[in-house]
Amino acid sequence: MSSAMDKKDLPKGYRIKVNVIRYGIISIFVVLIYHLVCIQILDCEKYSSLALGQRLKKQELPTKRGMIFDRNGLVLAETIRVCSISAVPERVRDKKKTAQTLSEVLGVNQEKAFYLLNKKKDFVWIKRRVTDEQAGELKRLGLRGIVIEDEYKRVYPNGSLCCHVLGFTDIDQNGIAGVEHSLNHVLTGRKGYRLVEKDALQRQFSIINKETVFPRYGNSIYLTIDSEIQSIVEEELESVCVSNQADSATAIVMEVATGEILAMANYPWYNPNNVQKSKSKERRNRAIADSFEPGSLIKPIIVCGALDSGLVQKDEMINCYNGSYRIKRRVIRDVHPYEYLTVSDIIVNSSNIGMVQVGMLMEKEGLYNQLRSFSFGQKTGISLPGEATGKVWPLNVWSLNSVVSVSFGYEIAATPLQLTAAYSSIANGGSLQKPQIVHSISDFSGRKRRHNQSVRINRVISPRIAREVMTPILEDVVMEGTGRKAKLSGYKVAGKTGTAKKLERIDDKMVYSENKYVSSFIGFVPADDPKICVLVSVNEPKKGDYYGGVVAAPVVRNVMGRVLPYMRVKPRNTIRTVQN
Repeated sequence: MSSAMDKKDLPKGYRIKVNVIRYGIISIFVVLIYHLVCIQILDCEKYSSLALGQRLKKQELPTKRGMIFDRNGLVLAETIRVCSISAVPERVRDKKKTAQTLSEVLGVNQEKAFYLLNKKKDFVWIKRRVTDEQAGELKRLGLRGIVIEDEYKRVYPNGSLCCHVLGFTDIDQNGIAGVEHSLNHVLTGRKGYRLVEKDALQRQFSIINKETVFPRYGNSIYLTIDSEIQSIVEEELESVCVSNQADSATAIVMEVATGEILAMANYPWYNPNNVQKSKSKERRNRAIADSFEPGSLIKPIIVCGALDSGLVQKDEMINCYNGSYRIKRRVIRDVHPYEYLTVSDIIVNSSNIGMVQVGMLMEKEGLYNQLRSFSFGQKTGISLPGEATGKVWPLNVWSLNSVVSVSFGYEIAATPLQLTAAYSSIANGGSLQKPQIVHSISDFSGRKRRHNQSVRINRVISPRIAREVMTPILEDVVMEGTGRKAKLSGYKVAGKTGTAKKLERIDDKMVYSENKYVSSFIGFVPADDPKICVLVSVNEPKKGDYYGGVVAAPVVRNVMGRVLPYMRVKPRNTIRTVQN
C-alpha cells in the first residue's frame, strides 16, 4: 500500500523520464535483436561472403617468359627468378623509421620511401629486382608491412651479342624491340592465381589448393642466327669502324637457298641488360630500319632485267663516251674513262655511263618493273619490328632524269636486307626468298615446330641468266674489277662494290655531299655452289679511302674466310691468273 503510494507521490516529470529511458532501452534491444536475426538468418549468405572476402585473398602467380635460342640451342635470352620489395602501407607502424631502414638496405631515396609508405593503398612497390643480399637482409629484419615478392627478370647472358635482333623488354617483361617485341605474343605466357587465407593482420596462414590456377609459361623461340657467325661479323664490323673512323656499319649473312639470316649486326651496339645506358641510335636496327641510295649495288639487278628480256647481250659493246656523257644539262662521268665496254665489263668496271645506256634501252617501265619484281619499295615481311619499305617512286612521276639516276643507283632507296635478298636470288638461280629470322618455336615441354618454311616470293630472273651469265660477271668483278680486295684464296667469290654519296641538307636544300659516303660490298660464295651471301655497308668512313671496294670488300673477305671453314665448306684451288 505504501509502495503504490510512493509511486504516485513521484513527480510527473520524473516518471516521464523513467519511462523514456525504459522504452529506449527496450527499443535498442529490439533493434539489436532484429539486426542479429538479419545477420544470422535473413542475410546470412551476404555477411558470410563479406567475411570470406576479408579472409581470402586472390594472389597472382607470375608466368615465365619463353627463352630465345640461336639455331644451335645456345641461350640468347632467358628469364630468372628475382626478389622485389613491396609494402602494405596500413600495416607499417613507424613509417619514418621503416623508410630510413629501406633507404639504408635498398639504396632508395628515403623521402620517396616515406611518401610511398603514406599512400592510401593496399599495395605499393618499393623497389623491384633487388639483390639476394638485400632481400636476405630485409627478411632478417622482419619489417612489419614490408613484403618480399618473387618475380622474374629478363637477362641476356651474352651481353650485346645479337642485341638488335633480340631487342629487350621493360621491367614487366613486355617486349619493346626486336623479336622480343615482334613475337611478344609467342614468348608471353598466361598468369595464374591462387586463393590464400589471411588473418586480421593480413598474415597468410593457409592456401586453398582446389582454387589454384597454375600459370602457363611462354613458348621459346629458336632463331636462324648462328651465334658463332654473329660473333665473327660483329668483330669485323667493330674493326672496320674503328680503323676507318666510320659513323656506323651494318652486316648481314644470309643462307642463299632458304633466305635464313645467319647473322645480322650493326655497329655501334648496346647491352640489352643495361638499356637505360644506351642511346637511341645505338638501339636502331639499321639493317632493316634504314634505307639508302644503293649506288652501284643496283647495277647487276638492272642488267639482269635487260639480259633476261633480250634487250642486250653480255658481250654487246656499249659506247661509254670516254668518261663523260651529256644528257641535256646533266653530265654523267665515270671514275675512269672508257670508250666502248661490253655489258659484262660495264658491271666489272662499274661504269655509270654504260649503265645509263642500258637503262635507257629498258625505259622507265622496264626499270620500274624490274625493281618491283625484286620487291624494292616494299617490306620483305621479316619477323622483326620497324622494317622500312625503301623507296621506288610511282611510275607516273618518273622523268628522263629518273631513268638516268636509277640506272646507277640513285633516286631510289633500299634497305641492307632488301639488297641481301636480291643478291641471294642471283646466287640461288633466280628465286627471291622471303628473309627468315625465326627457325622454330618450342613449348614448355620442349616440343618444337617450324615457324616458317622457306618461302619463295617471286621468280625474278631465269636460272640461265643467274647462273651462267650474271654469276660469272660478278666473279670477274672480284677477280679483275672493283672488288679485287674481296678475293679469297681457295674459294670463288662473286660480288659487287657500291659507293654512294649521301644526301645532306644545306641552306634548306637537299644536295649530295662531297665528303659523306656509304661504302658497301655484297658477295656470295662459293660462286660455283653458293652457300652464303654477305653484305657489309659502312656509313661515312672518315679515314683513308671511301670506296666500297677498299673499305667494305676486305670486311666481306674476312667474314667469308672465317665463316666458310666453320660451316665446313672446303676450299678449292680456284684462284686463276688474270692477264694484264
